[in-house]
Amino acid sequence: MPKKKEIVEGTVLKEKKVEKGKKEKVEKEKVKQESKSKVEPVKEKQDSQPRKAYFFPRLIAYIIDFTIVTLILSFILVFVPANNNYDDYLKEYEQIQMDYLENKITSDEYINKSVEVVYDLDYSNVMSMVIGVVVFILYFSVFQFYNKGQTLGKKLMKIRVVSDNPDSELSMNQYIFRSLIINSLACKILIIGMVLFMSRDIYYYASLSVQGIQMILVIVCAFMVIYSASGRGLHDRIAGTRVVMDD
Repeated sequence: MPKKKEIVEGTVLKEKKVEKGKKEKVEKEKVKQESKSKVEPVKEKQDSQPRKAYFFPRLIAYIIDFTIVTLILSFILVFVPANNNYDDYLKEYEQIQMDYLENKITSDEYINKSVEVVYDLDYSNVMSMVIGVVVFILYFSVFQFYNKGQTLGKKLMKIRVVSDNPDSELSMNQYIFRSLIINSLACKILIIGMVLFMSRDIYYYASLSVQGIQMILVIVCAFMVIYSASGRGLHDRIAGTRVVMDD
């Protein structure tokens, strides 16, 4: 009798262990399914987001756009009366640079002569600079706004500027802020104001400083586009934009 009782108890314990194992397996499957259901919507949401545009197609698009704008600007300037002294100032400045490279003048002489001629050169070219700023704004801001984030270059490279906030559309101001940095429009506007209101001596050094800052900004933007995970440059972060593939 004792042995029979031990056998029955052993069988019962074994059955309990089997049932416990089944319950644990069911609970593990349940937890696994719940965690999977939580992950899948996130994955679907990530997959639905447009892919970022990489540096190379953005660079090619800008080269195309810059060529188009340059051609348009050259055509418009044909009908703008040229300053008669501009060519003379340009030749004089080129001669100063040549003399410096050939060691015919010292560094101090180069700066002193450049202060005069650079101011005269830019002052005689103010009208062309103003027209250039207007054309760049019309193409890179107005045209791009009405073309839903695409210039001709971007359309060819199948990329598009969109808002960083998926719940809002881009405004004209965002395109303008973007162009002020990446298209050097802020630099050009500042130089126009400085050449009209500054003295010769101050203008030379101020214009060099502005151009140097603008060059640094463009380099920073390029590095951010290349190396940041989002592919957003400084101009994109300020304007609240991003450039994506137009799939």
